[in-house]
Amino acid sequence: MNSPAKILLIDNEADRKERIRALKNRGYAVFPALKMEDAHSRCVRGNYDLIVVAAGGEQQRATEFCDEIRRQCPQQHVLLSAGSNPDREYAVGSDLQSLVEAVDRILRSSGDYANAA
Repeated sequence: MNSPAKILLIDNEADRKERIRALKNRGYAVFPALKMEDAHSRCVRGNYDLIVVAAGGEQQRATEFCDEIRRQCPQQHVLLSAGSNPDREYAVGSDLQSLVEAVDRILRSSGDYANAA
């Protein structure tokens, strides 16, 4: 049996518990972080199958954070959840359904996770 995919969810929005719950209900192991600064040291290659950044009101900063992670470790899967999508292939809308669908799609294409619907 495969272990669940590990997701680092960087999210300081008031409704973050809803995103955490939705991802856990899909069978993912979710590791929440409130601040990008605190999470940066946890973004070591191989620690997580996917890093999700919920931009909230800090879209420019969140985009720069994702770009930096991708420069440091090009193999790391990164997903930016933002209200208005920046011109990035790894960005999705901020609604819960878009986020969950994108997470499933990324993890399904990157590995054999039984929980990736």
